[in-house]
Amino acid sequence: MKAAALFLLLSSIALAQAAPPGKIPSGALTIQLRASSARVKMNDEMKVSVFFRSPGTVTIWNALWWGGSTGLELEIFDSSGRQQKHAVAPSEPIPPDLTGKDALISVRGNVFAGFDSQFIARELFTSPGRYTMKCLYTPPLPREYFGGRTIWGREDGQIESKPISIFVDK
Repeated sequence: MKAAALFLLLSSIALAQAAPPGKIPSGALTIQLRASSARVKMNDEMKVSVFFRSPGTVTIWNALWWGGSTGLELEIFDSSGRQQKHAVAPSEPIPPDLTGKDALISVRGNVFAGFDSQFIARELFTSPGRYTMKCLYTPPLPREYFGGRTIWGREDGQIESKPISIFVDK
């Protein structure tokens, strides 16, 4: 019994030493995409919402808008699976300073980060039909960009939302 306990203790120490410092656990950050309605007309306004969530504390750069250097991309596919072009204008934020002052936000449990975007359906969809949308987040900054603060960074890889379906009428 003592030998088994000693083995477990030594194994734990060895594994802890092998883990890279500042490593954020895989799967710790998720992204959700929601639409105000699953059925719209071409001239209807619709709200598209993005939410970042995590069961444990994860810190991200708070550049929360579409495209450009923010790393957030909205993908839209028609019923045949072909990706559609849309009119979401990318934003190019000023890179944050290295202190992270006013540039970071942490999410955990019921505390989340996100934003809403308003669109006319025809800005997103080329014609009536069934579409699938998803959001991709490719972190634009490295994990250690802010010196003493570890963020969800390039090293943690891209995450994507589950797809949502939208039916568009004339």
